[in-house]
Amino acid sequence: MDFSRGIIIALGNLETARKVELILKAEGHTVIGTCASGNELIRRTRLEYPSLIIVGYKLSDMTIMDVYDSLGEDCSFLAIVNEPYKSFVQEETDIYCISNPISKPVLLNAVDLIFQSQRRIIKLREKVEKLEHTIEDRKFIEKAKGMLMASRGMSESEAFRYIQKSSMDSGQKMGDVAKAILNSEI
Repeated sequence: MDFSRGIIIALGNLETARKVELILKAEGHTVIGTCASGNELIRRTRLEYPSLIIVGYKLSDMTIMDVYDSLGEDCSFLAIVNEPYKSFVQEETDIYCISNPISKPVLLNAVDLIFQSQRRIIKLREKVEKLEHTIEDRKFIEKAKGMLMASRGMSESEAFRYIQKSSMDSGQKMGDVAKAILNSEI
């Protein structure tokens, strides 16, 4: 995820939104803009793809739950809510919440925590993708071994060694060599 995409602030009180914006900008964060309505927030999010939305519980035309239903898959949220709403929002969503009144250190720590979590998620997705490719390559290698065993009378270890040696000789991955074997002998 590209954290340089910035932050959109959506709070019902534009004066509070402006204060949050100044705090974030002073710490080097990119603030795309502020909104007071849910419809404006949804429109801007779909146009500008922010990394984070900082949102209050109630906007002029929707609640945080309505906004989350529309945008929950698109980016991360940080809710600034009154204490009674905090537990409700956290139980119903994966939104991280901080309480009013806003404390500068709490706000900055929450933003940093969310961005660290996003980086962790990206790394985990990359690992999963790499493992999926490894499993797929393994399937091709197993099929190619079976084909070599059937067509050339090789043992399993000889077939594996053949694929391995071909991989080293050609400078290709074993999965690619296995695919080539399958394509040439089918």
